[in-house]
Amino acid sequence: MTTAHGHGEAEAPARQADPDRRPGSHKGFVEEMRFVAMKLHTKDQAKEGMQEESALPINEWRPAKEDYLQFLVDSKCVYEYIEGKIKSSDDETLARFKNSGLERTDALERDIVWFTDQGFSVPDPSKAAEKYVVYLEKLIADRPNAFLCHWYNYYFAHTAGGRMIGRMMSSMLFDGFEFDFYVWDRDVKEILAEVRKTIDDVAKDWPRDVKDDCLKETQLAFSYSGTVLGALAKAG
Repeated sequence: MTTAHGHGEAEAPARQADPDRRPGSHKGFVEEMRFVAMKLHTKDQAKEGMQEESALPINEWRPAKEDYLQFLVDSKCVYEYIEGKIKSSDDETLARFKNSGLERTDALERDIVWFTDQGFSVPDPSKAAEKYVVYLEKLIADRPNAFLCHWYNYYFAHTAGGRMIGRMMSSMLFDGFEFDFYVWDRDVKEILAEVRKTIDDVAKDWPRDVKDDCLKETQLAFSYSGTVLGALAKAG
């Protein structure tokens, strides 16, 4: 190669791409999961979203109070299974996520009791929530490492977009009432930072194929959680 000054220069060998490198992997496995998850967000859900807007964008949702109660019941069904399983499990990986600070079952129970105090009848969990629990049961039994993808996406979603939806529902239906679902015992940003470190530490020695198997669950994690959100995604 000849430089602008006319002097000959040996051409540098082309850098070989690392076939095992995944986007975000230099920062840890959480960043890998975040990168894959953001690709599946719609443009109305997140600035980094790469999917087209859904048929009914979030800002056009018009559920009733009963629909929101159904959403809380369904969310509790999923969280209660996850947290009960982790609490009772002898699996070393799952044990790392006991008492993470992100637990939501008790908060959801208080919110549901609030509805009963207002005279609402509490519905049973929907088929969508029950189907998700059945899938998680099978996943933990067969591929527990891949379960981490669902844990990450379900919990982290409710600290981000979930809180935005919660504020919208509160303003639209409940005169700004703040539900315990969106209140943590301490700064949620601190909790998330701690959990990110735990996930990265758990996954740091996983072989590439195990990490990829976990990442492949992202689409299903979005699909199943989306069916739970279906209680709210209703036009007026």
